[in-house]
Amino acid sequence: MRRTLLALALALPCSQALHAHEHEHEHDSLGAHEHGVASLNLVVDGNQVSLELDSPAANLVGFEYQPSTDEDRATVARVKAAMEQADGLFSFTPAAGCQLQQVDLDSPLFAAQDHDEHEHAEHDHDHDHDHDHDEHDHHDDHEHAHDHSHEHGEHADIEGRFDYVCDAPEQLEALTLPLFNDYPAMQRIQVQAITASGQHGAVLTAEQPTLSLD
Repeated sequence: MRRTLLALALALPCSQALHAHEHEHEHDSLGAHEHGVASLNLVVDGNQVSLELDSPAANLVGFEYQPSTDEDRATVARVKAAMEQADGLFSFTPAAGCQLQQVDLDSPLFAAQDHDEHEHAEHDHDHDHDHDHDEHDHHDDHEHAHDHSHEHGEHADIEGRFDYVCDAPEQLEALTLPLFNDYPAMQRIQVQAITASGQHGAVLTAEQPTLSLD
């Protein structure tokens, strides 16, 4: 998803795009998938604001194995719903009037949830309930064993693209991340931003959750 924002950055002055490329290279060199750490890219292009969040799943849902219990699935569903609303993730200067237009989420945990929901829907319309139940139990047992056999050996990320339109983009002065309040496992977020005023970067934390965009 990071490459999508770079494509937008290329539409800005060449000097800004070059700095964005160099800054991203530095970010990549920091190493991927560090628990407690996430990255956030932001591009302001006219009245459009795009953000891309990339985080280890453990920062948001508390685990990275495929959800195998009702509690796991409920946690994933709750986090996915919260990210689709995005109100608890990002906060812009109120005077800018930024409104969420579209959200795209990508994670193997979300894919597993969608698969489970599809399976349950199919089972509801199947007349051979006993056969399906036995087969489903066997599948769940196999999946559960598979998940726990990889629980400590595999990583899973959650990526999100969030597109906003702002009524008064000239009033956009800051980005605040209230997500630290709901996801205490998130210790810091490395932010890169490109706006009309130039490039901005910071490491945001619960103690310092705001990035100036002036």
